[in-house]
Amino acid sequence: MFEASAHPAAEIVRRLPVGVRTTVRLSRVLLQRAHFIEFCTMTLLEPSFEVLLQKASEIAAAGCATRFAKVLEHRPAEGGFLVKAGVGWQPGVVGHALVADDLSNPAGESFRTRQPVDVRDVRRRRDYHLPPLYRDHRIVSAANVPIAGIAGFYGVLEVDRAGLKPFDGLDSSFLASIAGVIADAHERVRRQNALQTAHDARAVLLREHHHRVRNSYQVLTARLQRHAAEATTENSRKRFHEVERRVFALAALYDHLVGSELPQDRIDLGRYLDDLCERMREFYGLGDRAVELRCTCDEGVALDVATVTSLGAVVNELVANAADYAFGPAGGRIEIGLRREAGAAILSIADNGSGLGSPRPESLGLSIVHQLVAGSGGSIAATVTGGTRWTIHLPLTESSPLAAEEMLRL
Repeated sequence: MFEASAHPAAEIVRRLPVGVRTTVRLSRVLLQRAHFIEFCTMTLLEPSFEVLLQKASEIAAAGCATRFAKVLEHRPAEGGFLVKAGVGWQPGVVGHALVADDLSNPAGESFRTRQPVDVRDVRRRRDYHLPPLYRDHRIVSAANVPIAGIAGFYGVLEVDRAGLKPFDGLDSSFLASIAGVIADAHERVRRQNALQTAHDARAVLLREHHHRVRNSYQVLTARLQRHAAEATTENSRKRFHEVERRVFALAALYDHLVGSELPQDRIDLGRYLDDLCERMREFYGLGDRAVELRCTCDEGVALDVATVTSLGAVVNELVANAADYAFGPAGGRIEIGLRREAGAAILSIADNGSGLGSPRPESLGLSIVHQLVAGSGGSIAATVTGGTRWTIHLPLTESSPLAAEEMLRL
């Protein structure tokens, strides 16, 4: 068994002096409780820590029936406190006035002792060397409590009066409660800032990673193009171009994933194919070859990354083959369609070229196409009527698609 350590604010309350015969009006107790509840409620709704500190000053002043209250933020580098928030002070105090963090003033004494400090008459404290704001506002009585939480010491909450009317134990207890809430809010802000800093750092690393991956794809594509140009046989050149097309398909999917708004384990196939068509028009120079590429794909067919990777490679392979073999100098048209039908996705790639003909299957990459479609749990069929139409039927159920990494090994 072990005893959990108490919150620093609770320890401060325990140190408060309690008179043997302390009598207070119930109305004061109820008023301070009402103000405390108001402040606690605000901390749940107000995201700005600065606004919260200003509200704490107002609540502290109202609960202790005084004009003056302030929150002092400890600035170790400046050797003192900054009046971070406050009420009742002349212009130029809040946000500018500095108070020493030593025993020369009530706030410094509270900081050094880590205890509440009530001063009946600051004028009688010969050991004090008060900052000008006490004299300028004719401050006589002061009550201070440390603002300390789990994360450490933040500063001091202080209320003051211009007349000789000292604060009592009830006021100090009320201030300690307010200070505890401020400390918890400060810890929350500190955690949020730390999380935001970590998030920003990860975002920078992720952007750098995306940049490196894109560069790697570009370098790989350039090398394949160079090797294809240097190849000594037509078969070798075709092999290089086939690999180049698959690298392009993976690069296109990666770029689409980076900009996708969906969770990264699901991709809208229709939106991806629209994006892929834009990239294929440029990559294969279809405009220069008088080949029109149309894409009429329904959105809302969300599939896992591996399945979309496989289908994107299939579409890329069939479009590239149609562009290379289906048309003469006059060019033609390639259409890609996607629709949902009776629990399945129907994907079609059609051209109005010369038809499939009778080339060797491996020259068209058909073996790869069939493997990718089968690995995605679907089926593919071709019809030749004034052109070639490939129709892929993919049941919208759990499947075991080929991994993206396998594409380059096929």
